Amino acid sequence: MYYAEANNNGCLSDREPVLINVYPTPNVVDENIILCGGGTVVLDAGNPGMTYLWSTGETTQTITSNALTNYSVIVTTPAPQSCSKTKNFIITYYNQPVISTIDIQDLTITINTVQSGNFEYSLNGIDFQNSNVFVVTEGGSYIGYVREINGCGSDQKPFVVISYPDFFTPNGDNINDTWSVKGGSQFSNAEVAIYDRFGRLITVLNSVNLFWDGTLNGKLLPGTDYWFVAKISDTFPEMKGHFTLKR
Repeated sequence: MYYAEANNNGCLSDREPVLINVYPTPNVVDENIILCGGGTVVLDAGNPGMTYLWSTGETTQTITSNALTNYSVIVTTPAPQSCSKTKNFIITYYNQPVISTIDIQDLTITINTVQSGNFEYSLNGIDFQNSNVFVVTEGGSYIGYVREINGCGSDQKPFVVISYPDFFTPNGDNINDTWSVKGGSQFSNAEVAIYDRFGRLITVLNSVNLFWDGTLNGKLLPGTDYWFVAKISDTFPEMKGHFTLKR
């Protein structure tokens, strides 16, 4: 209860009571929400029994997010008070990792994803790093892993590393005298077909015939470029490349 009175140079009027009604405003607190890409969340304005006006134009107490970054809702108490307050929803979206391709250049591995994001990468599913580039020590069968650091999913993809020398020099000095792939011996059914520049099949390397010495039917072949097609297994696609025989 409050009172009002007039003061005219010390001459006071009668005190008149003044009734002030204080109505409570809606109880709202802003929210920060993290969502994984493609996900939705139900946003709740709280304060049942009041009226609501969302930034989307909706007028229900709850709505479902639809990929907007931020939302707000004006909550208003019933008439005649009609006191309003705004609640804000700040939503941060994180992309879910999906491996698109794995690039292999000699022994260097690059794991590529469909979208960028806060990702970590691994070749064993245990030790993760920020860089998507790895260098392995030998050819073989591997699995590339990627995960989102906020827990928004993971992905993995198997791949094969075929390592081979860019050239060889079959001159009998026991240094680079033969050509072979590194890691191919890990696959019992693997075959590597070698061709000359005319497409003629020279030899096929496999678990029995492990290397090529630069000859065909016992005769020396000329120093030039040769091509190969590596068939690892039915699970992995063919790999192609070329190398040089130096005389």
